[in-house]
Amino acid sequence: MSHIANSASNLAPDTGRNSKPRQISRYIASEIRERAFRASLALGLKRLQDVVPDDWAAPDSGLADEARMLASELCSPVLVAHSERTYCFGAILAARDGLKIDRELFYIAALLHDLGLSDLHRDKAGSFEWVSAHEARSFCLDHGLPTAKADLVHDAVALHSSVGLANRREPEVAFVHYGAGLDLLGKRLDHIPKSDLSAVLERFSRAGFKQEFSCCLRDQYEKKPNSHISGHVALGLPDLIVDELA
Repeated sequence: MSHIANSASNLAPDTGRNSKPRQISRYIASEIRERAFRASLALGLKRLQDVVPDDWAAPDSGLADEARMLASELCSPVLVAHSERTYCFGAILAARDGLKIDRELFYIAALLHDLGLSDLHRDKAGSFEWVSAHEARSFCLDHGLPTAKADLVHDAVALHSSVGLANRREPEVAFVHYGAGLDLLGKRLDHIPKSDLSAVLERFSRAGFKQEFSCCLRDQYEKKPNSHISGHVALGLPDLIVDELA
């Protein structure tokens, strides 16, 4: 079943590709925020909290299992592993920042955030993030979640590549963005304890990730040049994906 948001919805809209100046300005602002955060840590104004494995364990629920099954049915093993790492890294960073998240909603959003890159959905109209978000929201509503929760999952998925927007939103939205950013670019990698990093990578290998994901992004750029991710691709995102996390 497909659910279309009504006109009163406050769902994040797909605005398509950002202009180069706007995209660059958002990158610069993001870098300034990261440096300010690190300065606060260095000066003792902020501190990172300790983390335990339970902080990033997958939710033990039927709905989480259904989300994992859907991702596995539609996406390649490489994309599924990326989605699992996005959840793990995002959950670890949220715990280190001392923030509470709805683990089940966060897991659903993380596991379904790249459905728009699957064979079934990659050619659908619109930016792949919003294609993914529509499918994730429909999944939530079909499984009986309240509209408010389904809408939160939608925005967490839709905005996961939106630099300068996701960070202003609820923790569930912000940390899908941060978790994916860490897995792609190594952002805040030094905030992940070595033991947790090793455990995540052992469980969800990054083998072949850069090659496959780069191809997915370039495919979107070629087929949908006005889509949101095309602005990132035009500035070289595929080449910035790290080979290893260590």
